[in-house]
Amino acid sequence: MPKISTYTTSTPALDDKLIGSDANATPVNSTKNFTLGDTLTLFNGNAVPASATDAGVKGQIAVDATHLYICTATNVWKRVVISTF
Repeated sequence: MPKISTYTTSTPALDDKLIGSDANATPVNSTKNFTLGDTLTLFNGNAVPASATDAGVKGQIAVDATHLYICTATNVWKRVVISTF
C-alpha cells in the first residue's frame, strides 16, 4: 500500500488503511487501522437524526441540505447550519 503522500494523481482505494483513534474502543481512543471504506461509511452512511436524542454513536456525521449533524456522545446529536459565503 502506498503512503497517503504518494497519491498525487490517483484516488486511494477503499481497502487502503488509515490509522486513527477509535473513541468507542476499549480502552477509549485506542489506535486502530481503518479502511478508507470504513471512514467513508462513518461520514456518509448515516441517516439525518430527527431529534437531538436520536440513536447514534460518538463520531457519526450526517448531512442534509441545511445542516451538518455530529454525534458527540451515545444518542447525543448536535448540528450546525450550512450556508453560503
